[in-house]
Amino acid sequence: MSITINILLVDDVEYSRELLRAALLVCIREYKVEINANFFHSSTGKSIPEQIELNGINLVYLDIELPHTSGLDVLQQIREANPDMMVVMVSGESSAENVTTAIKTGANGFIVKPFNSGRILDSLQSYLNKAHQL
Repeated sequence: MSITINILLVDDVEYSRELLRAALLVCIREYKVEINANFFHSSTGKSIPEQIELNGINLVYLDIELPHTSGLDVLQQIREANPDMMVVMVSGESSAENVTTAIKTGANGFIVKPFNSGRILDSLQSYLNKAHQL
């Protein structure tokens, strides 16, 4: 069985997006099911719901700190357009307030920078369990 996942990485720092992509690829390679991952990138929160629709996105990793907007505002837009979309918030600021607000706004998880491969694997497994009943 093979699964295709379209993943959107939203972070204003290209290096952070690439690190997250690399960590996800390591987790995907080690997974028990063949997974084909297509990655899409955005450096801003602009038009994210439209990008999700246009690219058939299944899973979003969303930074809280974005230029001209907050990732929490983008999360709210995603929830309005795609209530069942899996969105994992990513931030270097892991204050209790950030985590609580993200979860209350509808985030499915929270990963703190620098990335921990265990948390990334957990988020991937959570998506796969929810979407594919593995």
